[in-house]
Amino acid sequence: MSKRTSPDCISPRGWTISIVVSSDDSAHRFAVRLIEPRKKQKYEQSLRAEALVELPEGSSLERGEFWLNETLVATLYQEPFTQPIVLPPAEEIAYVRAVAYQADGNSTEDLVFVNAPENLEELDVQFVELFTTVLDRDSRPVADLPEAEFTVREDGVPQPLSRFEKVENLPVHMAVLLDTSASMEPNLDDAKQAALKLFEEAVQPRDRAALIPFNDRPTLQVKLTNRVADLAGGLAGMKAERGTSLYDAVVFSLFYFNGVKGQRAILVLSDGKDENSRFTFDQTLDFARRAGVAIYTIGLGIGRTEFDTRKVLNRLSDETGGRAFYMKEVAELGPIYAAIQKELRSRYLLAYQSTNTSPEQKFRTVEVEVARSGLEAKTMRGYYP
Repeated sequence: MSKRTSPDCISPRGWTISIVVSSDDSAHRFAVRLIEPRKKQKYEQSLRAEALVELPEGSSLERGEFWLNETLVATLYQEPFTQPIVLPPAEEIAYVRAVAYQADGNSTEDLVFVNAPENLEELDVQFVELFTTVLDRDSRPVADLPEAEFTVREDGVPQPLSRFEKVENLPVHMAVLLDTSASMEPNLDDAKQAALKLFEEAVQPRDRAALIPFNDRPTLQVKLTNRVADLAGGLAGMKAERGTSLYDAVVFSLFYFNGVKGQRAILVLSDGKDENSRFTFDQTLDFARRAGVAIYTIGLGIGRTEFDTRKVLNRLSDETGGRAFYMKEVAELGPIYAAIQKELRSRYLLAYQSTNTSPEQKFRTVEVEVARSGLEAKTMRGYYP
């Protein structure tokens, strides 16, 4: 891991905070980690806060914030910043929180308790974020609901919300997966045109999109970018050949999203069942549950009697908070992409601190209900702690 540092600077309060910006093998990982204060370390009257920030390839740190409890200590625009932070009286529980922001609006944070009781130090605070779509009876997104309309349950137990937000302005990271197996040859040009229109209309300056064609193996044709010209160039170079490895492509995409936070979605277009994957459906579903990425599946020419194929596409989307679409002709793809784009701009972010403090790592089911009649909430079906 490489690091770059800069001379110390002073915050408006005269305290000094240190941020070290680094890059590693993950090309798009965005994370912040508090190096100081450290867990189980005792501090007397002050401490020196320091955080390590990992940035995606080609991005820069727009600003960093350090908080003492719920008080903003300093807003930082360059690194490093260092100076002791004065702590409250010893009998008071305190925590330091570091928040890093990219220019595109994405943020990430870390929190460490200071001089906390031993049992509090060992407590695993589990925050769960649910990106949720609400649809009416005509499958149209409903984006004007207040927080009071929502109820969240984990393993059947109601969970009080700690954050409620409409996400129409939050950045979206999407991967478009296009089936380029030999059977797609008659429809590939139209599919590429529909994907290009999606990129042109959906990718805003703060968004990122990736292009991943797949036949008997997936290929990262274009990595996450907001440059539509790069995505268009990637589309131009695709051709239809060989078989279909749907499960491998989904798993590949989920791994590619590792380290990316916020709104994430995978849009999968395929015209048939999996033929050549090394991963099984159960393995793919397990990866999808762990990743927390919404999967939108689009079946081309998959008839109502193709139960097994439809079951796979339905399950992948239902379990992850996405949606399954089916079309007879590729000409219907444009409106489907438009519907998905509208959904992604009409979601709600529901966050809660799980009341389940069990150390068990088993899957926890999640349900979101909406009080208003005739509406359905779609989100991931659960998570692994």
